[in-house]
Amino acid sequence: MAALNVISQLSVATEGKLSRVLELVKVSDFVACTPEFTNIPAVVNGASDLFVEVFGERDAHARFAIGVAALPRGVPVEVEVIARLQE
Repeated sequence: MAALNVISQLSVATEGKLSRVLELVKVSDFVACTPEFTNIPAVVNGASDLFVEVFGERDAHARFAIGVAALPRGVPVEVEVIARLQE
């Protein structure tokens, strides 16, 4: 759901023309979890997979994923993207 929200916001930023997304430069993932949970990247692999499916192989983005005690509004996952857009 977090990745779909990112794509939605990119659609707004490009006036519905996702082909203007030249690349996702960086994807930052935050996962609300307990200290014992260590498989954080597996939680957000789906977001990266979706981005590749939507934007194709041009999406060889840098990524980090970290676990945190809590996120704003109680959401379980937060995804932040830095994208390069065509003018």
